[in-house]
Amino acid sequence: MTEKRKKILTVLICNLLLLIAVALIWNYFLKPVILFPDEDFVLEMGWEYPAEDFIKETNGKVTPERRLLYTDEVGEYDIQYEVKRFLVTRTYSMHYTVVDTTPPEITLLTDRIALDVGTPYTEEDMRSNTLVNEGELSFDTDYDPAFPGSYTVFVTATDPSGNRTDARYEIIVGDTEAPLVFRSGNGAQYEIGEEFNISRLLSYGDNADPAPVLVTRGEVNTSEVGKYTVHASLTDVSGNKTEWDFTVEVVEEIETDDTQPPFYPFSSFREDHAGEGRHYGIDISRWQGDIDFNRVKNAGVEFVIMRIGYSEEGELFLDKYYEQNIERAKAAGVPVGLYVFSYESTEEEVRASTQMLLKQIEGMDLELPIVFDWENFSHFQQYGISFQQLNHLYDVFEEEVTAAGYDSMLYGSKYYLQAVWAHTDTRPVWLAHFTSQTNYEGQYKIWQASATGQVPGIDAYVDMNILYD
Repeated sequence: MTEKRKKILTVLICNLLLLIAVALIWNYFLKPVILFPDEDFVLEMGWEYPAEDFIKETNGKVTPERRLLYTDEVGEYDIQYEVKRFLVTRTYSMHYTVVDTTPPEITLLTDRIALDVGTPYTEEDMRSNTLVNEGELSFDTDYDPAFPGSYTVFVTATDPSGNRTDARYEIIVGDTEAPLVFRSGNGAQYEIGEEFNISRLLSYGDNADPAPVLVTRGEVNTSEVGKYTVHASLTDVSGNKTEWDFTVEVVEEIETDDTQPPFYPFSSFREDHAGEGRHYGIDISRWQGDIDFNRVKNAGVEFVIMRIGYSEEGELFLDKYYEQNIERAKAAGVPVGLYVFSYESTEEEVRASTQMLLKQIEGMDLELPIVFDWENFSHFQQYGISFQQLNHLYDVFEEEVTAAGYDSMLYGSKYYLQAVWAHTDTRPVWLAHFTSQTNYEGQYKIWQASATGQVPGIDAYVDMNILYD
């Protein structure tokens, strides 16, 4: 190679190295750079996101095209950033997605509306009580202006992204009936030093208002023996009022009475209530323990209604002896009916627990009805329902039971059948009235006449009943 060519080659190599050096200097020292976190950005619609918060790293001065990212609508977007370093400026783009996962906000102007009987209540009226920040509103209600009572308006708001919010409020159809007091508190005793709790003493409800207002005047000093008078008043949403005075006694010690009533032999019960078109039976639960159904049948018991369990908050809890009782009763050839003791307060709960009951007895033949037994009136106000709503619970129970091919029945004592339960002239009724001769004037299919029965094969008190043809 000639000397000239060597010089040319040397110059070329030097120039190449210079270019490489310049490129390295540009990339590492002069080139404007911006780095974003290595992730897909999913942002909530309507929220404020400063554009600068998405910069992970930069070596220059950054100027975003917007101070805040655009999030007014759902979709995919890009935002441009200019980065300047020395005299050089470059543009970078960041991609992000805007979604809507926030449900609408419903504001009810009031959660209880009082109306006179016969007053229409339209969807326009429902809208006037409802505010929503976005989305479409829909309404559902069983409101019937012809009947006093409490009705629920169900409100649903749905936005374009499918997010949903539910709310509800009550319509109280006015009436002229004052609230009913089941337990007045009069004659109650407290031991000295015991904490006073008025809700333990009183029980009350209203035919239409699920939450009548209780006001009391007077104090009970449980630190000092004596008698104390309290004045109470109950007012429903229609302005009907019930007032009464009751006396609470604070004593050194509360005396207990453990006296047990005498047994009433089943044979005597049959003789005392002999008549045409009558069948004599019992109702049982875990309280009767282990039962010999062959002896029970031989004693003349013609039917048995047994507790399948109790229902609460949409769940069915089986009676401890139910499965044993149903198996033995059927093996002995004793006709069977069932009852469920309910603590529930909503339609949804009753439907759920009744479906559990029906699944438990699926395919089973029953000679007698399935009975709805709701009787926890000693603390009725804690359920937050009116008598009208309570009656609706039986309607729901009946609907589920009859749809499955069984007969339904309503259980109630004489007092509550007269004061609380409606349509007893058309509903099948199991009357509870512990007396030698009932004076209940309504219709009933079964009469539970005694709670102190003595039946061979059962080592405990048992309820005795008469079934009429």
